[in-house]
Amino acid sequence: MIRIKNIVLILLGAGLFAFGLNYLIMPNRLFEGGATGLALIIYYLFHIQPWIMNIVINIPLFILGWKILGKKTLYLSILGTLAVTVWLAIFEKIPFSINLQQDLILVSILGGILMGLGLGTIFRSGGTTGGSDIIARIGHKYTPYSIGQIILAIDILILTLIVIVFKDLRTVLYTLMMVAIASRVIDFVTEGGYGSKGVMIVSQKSDQLAQAIDSEIERGVTFIKAQGFYSKTNVNMIYSVIYKSQLQEMKELIHRIDPHAFITITDAHEVLGEGFTLDRDKKPLERH
Repeated sequence: MIRIKNIVLILLGAGLFAFGLNYLIMPNRLFEGGATGLALIIYYLFHIQPWIMNIVINIPLFILGWKILGKKTLYLSILGTLAVTVWLAIFEKIPFSINLQQDLILVSILGGILMGLGLGTIFRSGGTTGGSDIIARIGHKYTPYSIGQIILAIDILILTLIVIVFKDLRTVLYTLMMVAIASRVIDFVTEGGYGSKGVMIVSQKSDQLAQAIDSEIERGVTFIKAQGFYSKTNVNMIYSVIYKSQLQEMKELIHRIDPHAFITITDAHEVLGEGFTLDRDKKPLERH
């Protein structure tokens, strides 16, 4: 079921993306990745407006999206692409400029933030803007790589093509800075900004560690039944999710109780549930 909230957020995200493209990227002759990058190449060479090429390039990708991502995602992707197209056509008619005194570093930073916020909002709402966004969602579905990482890889391929065609390495380097910033912002928006770590602990003192984690760090603990391959010893492996700011405290606590404990620490990109998004009464926590 497609919610009104998703539609509104996709329209908003498309507006942010198109604003950054029209008023920051194009006036400073920077580029972009994916289908938008191809559209900009054609625009700079033949003066065909990007909003026109955006539709032309995305038609075959929509067909691919239908086969792999399903109807709902396709509908939201069509909405995102059409929204970007309409916003670009509107902004083209509105005379407006952002005076950054042709400082391409500032342009790259601000452009990356705006476009990353726009794309991240669209992705989090279940849509795409077509082009490499569809490819990225497919890749994210079948690989361990994040949407932002896949888009960055595609962008690098497009930027290589730009170097070959325009032979302007300086501009491409600024563009690479911009898409790298956009990639990080996309991940921040889609995966959550409250960074967490998943900690797995194998120890013969699991009960003591669990009690200490609960009382001192005030984080939940889960026991997972495990067995050592060589020793055949049964143990309660501890799994706990903590905030990044608590990681050092967790390490010190483990070392104090069991210096020989085996520890694995992984990134937890988005954590939902009690202690993170819900309180002990299962009510949503407010973030400040």
